[in-house]
Amino acid sequence: MRKILLLLAAAVMMAASGCNRSKKADRQADELIFQCERFDTVAYYKGSDGPKCSISISLHHAQGPNAHVINDSILKSGIFVDEELRRGEKKTVPKAIKIVVKNHIKGFKADVKEVISAGGGNIEAMSDCYYNVRSSVEYGIRGIINYRASYDAYLGGAHGSANTFYLNFDPETGRMYKTSDIVAQGADDRLSEAIAMRIAKNHNCQSVDDLKDREGIFDPFDPYVPDNFVMGKDSITFVYQCEEIGPYAVGEISAKFAYKELEGLILTK
Repeated sequence: MRKILLLLAAAVMMAASGCNRSKKADRQADELIFQCERFDTVAYYKGSDGPKCSISISLHHAQGPNAHVINDSILKSGIFVDEELRRGEKKTVPKAIKIVVKNHIKGFKADVKEVISAGGGNIEAMSDCYYNVRSSVEYGIRGIINYRASYDAYLGGAHGSANTFYLNFDPETGRMYKTSDIVAQGADDRLSEAIAMRIAKNHNCQSVDDLKDREGIFDPFDPYVPDNFVMGKDSITFVYQCEEIGPYAVGEISAKFAYKELEGLILTK
């Protein structure tokens, strides 16, 4: 297995990828690395006294062998929800960030204008909006790349939104692992039950029915294995997004297991 390097480059967006390249970097040109693209800005509706939208993006993307496979999966994961990214040719992560920022600012100004047109009152008193994206890269069992990206945003309304996406990549091919790749044949129901019971235990509930009644989790549907999971070095964690299986107040919900606890239910080799 090739040595995999993690490069955390603190750089302004589009600025650091080609600068100050060392001889060591030249020798490592054929290695898979991760670089962080950063962008920060504040957009005002009209002048600094009016509503504003703060945008801060810090997103890792791959460079080197099979980087395009990894980056395409990152952009399709749902971290960025932007119709323009779904059209035309495939986008690089830096280009995708430019598109997201441009469209986000455009949408923010359109929303403020709509509130004003509807008689929303004093625009100076309107709440400021924000949109933040952060990512990190670690390595799990068999050197699997654990990619984590989270966003939190407030675009008006009663409350903001926050979600975390976990992606697991094969370091040799760049292929992203799906739930169907790790669940043993015929083990879906048993794994779903194990996850639900672990969540019940985490919430001091005696059963899944108790969990539904007291916390509103898995109500009114049956437990299932989420697509969001992390294959760590010694354990696997299944993660449900905020409001995916429970009320907003509960937030993100997870169930962590040592691999040995799920023998026969998941595939780790």
